[in-house]
Amino acid sequence: MKIFMKINYCALFLALSICVTACRNETAKDTALVMKQTVDSIRRQYSPDSRDEVFEVRILNVDGKPVATGFTTLPEAKAALMGCLCVEDPDVGDSITLLPAQALGDMTYGVVNISVADLRVSADYAAEMATQQLLGAPVQLQQEAGWLRVRTAEGYLAWMERSAVVRMTKEAFNQWTAAPKVIFTSEYGFAFEAADDNSQHISDLVFGNMLKLEGESGGWYRATYPDGRNAFVKKSQSALFDEWLKSIQLTGDNIIGKARTLNGIPYTWGGTSTKAMDCSGFVKTVMLMHGLILRRDASQQAKTGIPIDISQGYDSLQAGDLLFFGKAAQEGRSERVRHVAIYMGDQRFIHAAGYVHISSLNPEAPDYDAHNTSELIRATRIIGAVNTLGIWELWNNPLYKEQK
Repeated sequence: MKIFMKINYCALFLALSICVTACRNETAKDTALVMKQTVDSIRRQYSPDSRDEVFEVRILNVDGKPVATGFTTLPEAKAALMGCLCVEDPDVGDSITLLPAQALGDMTYGVVNISVADLRVSADYAAEMATQQLLGAPVQLQQEAGWLRVRTAEGYLAWMERSAVVRMTKEAFNQWTAAPKVIFTSEYGFAFEAADDNSQHISDLVFGNMLKLEGESGGWYRATYPDGRNAFVKKSQSALFDEWLKSIQLTGDNIIGKARTLNGIPYTWGGTSTKAMDCSGFVKTVMLMHGLILRRDASQQAKTGIPIDISQGYDSLQAGDLLFFGKAAQEGRSERVRHVAIYMGDQRFIHAAGYVHISSLNPEAPDYDAHNTSELIRATRIIGAVNTLGIWELWNNPLYKEQK
């Protein structure tokens, strides 16, 4: 009898131990789930668009305690998150790095050093191309992890190879920004080692590339790259930056004229240069030809400019307006913009789809684009909206100015 009772007590103790352990595990699981949900909630509130801000945070278990770790560009989001997590567990650890990372030291600025630099969604050659930046373009460095995470002049965040950018202190960056520039204005060409067509190429060049002006030599500009390389650029293919800016007239006819010069250039996802471009990269390039910086993607561009009412037809549209295509918002589904084009007038538009070409909204026209016409959902006007949200003149963009 005594033995029987002893075995039962042992079994009861073992069962209670298992129950307590299971309860603790369930409580830990519940807390971890709540914390994950809190991270997701803060992300949605503060960083709904990862193209604009970084909020890459997760909760790890370190020696039995939860630790928030990762990266963010938003101090206010970090503060809000840690405040919420402390309610769940006062002992939660904080291992979140604010960007720009302190590990960059005072080298937090950069200037693109090749004709066209690819930027990707992660630090990997196999990663999707997000956008491109042109020679001479300024970037703000955020993080180094083999590659460099940068913020572009239009506010886009992506990763670029370190060799494509010259890292600078704020002082060196300001010196570069203030120096007189040469802008390459042809669609494609080269910089040379000497003022001679037959001399060694320094690099290829595309429209919008900018070099530091050093002087003139006959029909050539003497210039230097961000890394100090010397080069000669033909005057017939380039211009003094300040004079080029003064020559620009933002009109519908001029926008269409520049757009037509890109006819036939192939489509490349993420492309924003005259080598190849996607639909929003095409629009960005045409507007850059008019001294303007636009947001990167079609869905971002759709939120800028002056809205044009197209609910009753196309009569309100003017040459140079932007047309956006996709799926209109419906109950339970937000608007989805997938494509952008430039309106030419007479129900025709020019866009990058396969290659840059002209299409029509008119069912009777031989170049009628039935698919895009059926999904035309929005139109905006850039003319009259310069220096409003998401539309910068080059000299008014924060990264093209002196950094305080």
